[in-house]
Amino acid sequence: MKRLLITIVIGTFLLSFGYAQNAPKVLLFMRDAQKSGDLEHMLKKEVGVMRDTLEKSGYKVVVATIDGSSFSVGSTTVKADIKLANVKIGDYAGFILPCLAVPSYPAPPEVSPDAIALVKNAVSAGKPVAAQTGSLWTLAEAGLLKGKKYAYAFEEKNPYFAGATFAGTGVVKDGLILTSGICPYMALKSNEKDGSEPLALALVEAMAREK
Repeated sequence: MKRLLITIVIGTFLLSFGYAQNAPKVLLFMRDAQKSGDLEHMLKKEVGVMRDTLEKSGYKVVVATIDGSSFSVGSTTVKADIKLANVKIGDYAGFILPCLAVPSYPAPPEVSPDAIALVKNAVSAGKPVAAQTGSLWTLAEAGLLKGKKYAYAFEEKNPYFAGATFAGTGVVKDGLILTSGICPYMALKSNEKDGSEPLALALVEAMAREK
């Protein structure tokens, strides 16, 4: 009986391990956040929540940064798995871009050309792309918001958002583009609800539909 129980436990572990290895992957891209308003809070409450939500939904989360470096602040570290330029779109079921509380004013944040190429290629390949608050600038500069409804903290008047329609602060899905207007940092400054978990769940639903 004891031997049978051990065999069952080992078998369950191997099945779980095999599933984890073969789980569909989501790329979580963390942009340059050196000027973040509160990076530690965002790593815990935004990146951490998005990753946990996606993993609990059966996806393997791969973290990409511009140069492949991990993010570490205070007692919190988020390890990077890959350099953005080395990402292969076909390896992933979907893509998510956290805000990380990078200031957008008085000037728009700097957007990496590799990040613009990433989201353009993802949408061209029929993959859903989710972005929260400040990372909408990546979608906007890539031209992916034109003709789309989007969520943001307010209606953005910058020319990059021309042709896009503001649809509120909650999660908005329009085709392959999913957006959320309130990140954890914005939630601290307002009475509105953080969209990190709802955005991740919306991405899960979108990926299921695109299978």
